[in-house]
Amino acid sequence: MEALSLQRIPIGKRRGYASRRLLLLLSPLLSATLQGCAGGSDDAHVSTVLTDPASPVFSYEAWTQPLLSGSCGSPSKPLSITITSKSGQESIISCSAKDSQKVFSFPAGVFEIEKQFLVPPETAIEGANNPNDMSNPTVSPDWASQTLFLATWGVTDYNMNYCHASDMVTTRVGFVLSSKVTIRNIAYQGVDTIRPSDNGALCGGGIFETKGCAENDCSVSAVNNGGSDGIGSADVLIENVRLNDYLFKEDSSKVGAAVPGNYECKTEKWSEECCFCKPNGIRSSQVAVWVPASRNPEGSRNIVVRNLVASSTQADGINFHGKVTDSSVENAYIQNTGDDIYALWGGTLDPQNILFKDCKGVNPGILRPNWYGNCVATYGLKSVTFQNLQCEVPTLKHPIPSPSDGAITIDTSMFVFYNSFGAGYPEGNSIYINGWTFTDLLGTPYSVGAGVMDKPVVGEHKMVWTTAKNGVIAPFYISGTAQEVNVAASPVTVIPH
Repeated sequence: MEALSLQRIPIGKRRGYASRRLLLLLSPLLSATLQGCAGGSDDAHVSTVLTDPASPVFSYEAWTQPLLSGSCGSPSKPLSITITSKSGQESIISCSAKDSQKVFSFPAGVFEIEKQFLVPPETAIEGANNPNDMSNPTVSPDWASQTLFLATWGVTDYNMNYCHASDMVTTRVGFVLSSKVTIRNIAYQGVDTIRPSDNGALCGGGIFETKGCAENDCSVSAVNNGGSDGIGSADVLIENVRLNDYLFKEDSSKVGAAVPGNYECKTEKWSEECCFCKPNGIRSSQVAVWVPASRNPEGSRNIVVRNLVASSTQADGINFHGKVTDSSVENAYIQNTGDDIYALWGGTLDPQNILFKDCKGVNPGILRPNWYGNCVATYGLKSVTFQNLQCEVPTLKHPIPSPSDGAITIDTSMFVFYNSFGAGYPEGNSIYINGWTFTDLLGTPYSVGAGVMDKPVVGEHKMVWTTAKNGVIAPFYISGTAQEVNVAASPVTVIPH
């Protein structure tokens, strides 16, 4: 059987080492200045300065030291920790111990993040206000009232050693969440403008990751994310977070825009062709949430993602990888990815009791136009339920065929259940599609009569539908016949009792 480290791209999801050079360009509040980077490389970092005095900017050290100190107060007497902005403005992070957690309450402002930060166990990070109105998820908040974490550098070099580096702390930017960690009421802006070649098989780069291996196959190296022990996390809550929206308005015109010379995808000789080897200019992150494979047989459990909005990602939206149990994604809105939006990639580690509920995906794969991505995809599992999901995708006129077999692997249906990338579907596996809404980008529903059955037909430009085990025709297909994949479906959401 193929190892999980095989590039998750018969069609070209590729990987690389990106220099840390990025000009953030200007937002209404932001100016950026390139500075040389210390630390043994010729990469460049970006120093960010907000020009609006109402939005103080705090250095990475200013806000991480209180979390690492271990000092905290009580609910009746919270500890007030004074932090000073880069311009000398003072503000307060308060900490109170509640329900076995140290709850750090952050003020409004911009908090620079330059590394992959390992959040200590039993820690909660709470921002000033909820950045999302889930009834209007694309409406941006008043940024002056928000707690915004802003990456100070991003991936721009396709050939970056991203997955195989010896230290993920300085290779990636984002949060690694230990057990019993809560993240609530914050915004985050990444500034990656490309998916590096060696991340084509997806090894990480999530804004939020749980503890685990740096590679997508733990046997490849002993390196873990965030300097962690690689043991899967438990009891993690990510709630009310808004991702890659702060700069999105400025970059939105680049979504789907042609980049000359970026589509040489005729073979699998990735080092010889330029198959999305040039930046797309959309400042983003690799992934919104990544649960990696871990070094303990129990994996990760009770990971809950709720009320998440992401305006773009260079790779997947949310991906649960490896052994994950009793976990859910609820009420999420993700658009403009460079890959699948909602993915469950268990390989042969049998993730089970996974729930995706009341989630919406829009325009999967568009950051690598015509290449790879669907609203929902699985790559091995034991049990999962998709309840009341919504998907908006275009009907593509010129999708790029896979160089390995000529298949089309973008915007082909709402759900795709793959047998590739080491996928395993053990006896008794269960997939339940419990209600769905499937439309084009204008909201016009796709129908069985206007589609094709069972598998994509090259040149037809029609969505695929398949008859589930219980006789219901639903917008999905199973890619490959090597294993029996048990899919049941209900066109109307059935609320479990």
